[in-house]
Amino acid sequence: MANCDQRTPEDVRKVIKIAKLHESELTDITQVFMFPDASDRNDNLRLMQLDDKLLKEIESGNSLVFKGDLDENVVLCTVDKTYDVKEAETSNSLLLVPNLLYAESTGDQIVNDSMECDSDNSFDKSNSSLNKSNESDDGTREPRKIEFKDVINTFFTYYELKPCKPRLSKLRKILEPTLYQGPELEYAVDKAKLLNYDNIFEQVQASRAELDVELNKIQAVKIDGFYRLLEFDYEFRVLSYMLDLIEENSWPLNRISKEITFESLKDLVPESVLEALFRFYTVETSKEHDTQYYQYKQDKVCRFLARVLLKSAGKFNFAEFLQAWRDSVPEGMITDECLLSGIAIVDKNTTPQVVWGFSENDLPDDINERFKTLFRTKAKWTVDEISPYIESYATEKLNVNALLTKYARASTQDGVRVFSAKHMK
Repeated sequence: MANCDQRTPEDVRKVIKIAKLHESELTDITQVFMFPDASDRNDNLRLMQLDDKLLKEIESGNSLVFKGDLDENVVLCTVDKTYDVKEAETSNSLLLVPNLLYAESTGDQIVNDSMECDSDNSFDKSNSSLNKSNESDDGTREPRKIEFKDVINTFFTYYELKPCKPRLSKLRKILEPTLYQGPELEYAVDKAKLLNYDNIFEQVQASRAELDVELNKIQAVKIDGFYRLLEFDYEFRVLSYMLDLIEENSWPLNRISKEITFESLKDLVPESVLEALFRFYTVETSKEHDTQYYQYKQDKVCRFLARVLLKSAGKFNFAEFLQAWRDSVPEGMITDECLLSGIAIVDKNTTPQVVWGFSENDLPDDINERFKTLFRTKAKWTVDEISPYIESYATEKLNVNALLTKYARASTQDGVRVFSAKHMK
């Protein structure tokens, strides 16, 4: 720091005079800022603007976590929210000065650094300090009190935080290298790539609450402490075992026994996998004599079995597909064309009508590239058809319709509003 003895009370009075101020309007303590030498400046500090919610998180002792690889924009995560972090410039420089005294603290009445003062009479205290100044413009001067304050750093930028959606597309990508295909194929898995919860949390730009929701959504299974995605054919095999028990035991669809299911399959399927799939695909129904019964989520089962059929074929005659689909589900479950939303495309403008698999998970992450792929695959989409493929980009301020307005061109076809590529040749 520069020499603190360079500034004297007389120097201060000269500055006051040059500034055309009157000492009678000032309190009796002058604070002199001392700027650090370049070698002493602390460049590890940053300023961040917090809203009330984030401030309360810190005051409550909760942690805030910055996340982002070198190729990612940084986000800040609380326990349950994610915030986008952007650097903003200030119109004036901002000084960081510890122990700086404010108005009422620079007069005769000294206020505790914690600022625990009576807000109702703080204005009176400030005026009292001003009125008791030791200097009048034409009176006797008493020595002005000088306090030297070290400036830790000068800032010309700060970080703005805005709530944003968690960035979750990376989650599936980091789990795919260790797909679980059954205990008999575990020898082929690179154990170094297995990820536990903390490994995943460090890499994915989401809060813990948001990450938990997404892990459940993509049906990640915890096996021996590591989170794994089930390989599609293996999941189909295990689900088939489970569904076959309905017919074998003549169970009504709403009276599935978890106990019998687990006992029947314990030698075929690891318990952790069976527990997870039962949780993903069933809901509780009735309870009788301390026995809890379940039923399979009909829509979820039907969608999965549709994906199985679509995976085994390219373009499928739509009428034949619907019949094969009805035959594949357990008796009593009802298939419906609306369940194909987001997993298949139906083209009814051809003869015969056709259907083929088309999953949102296979599309590019970049929204511009995603729209290009969508319109290359199908020239015109209704809102209902395209929504499952773009709704992950929607926000509170930019819904699906707004996204379509921005990235697509609207027209009317046979009285129905459809969307196509914005720049068509």
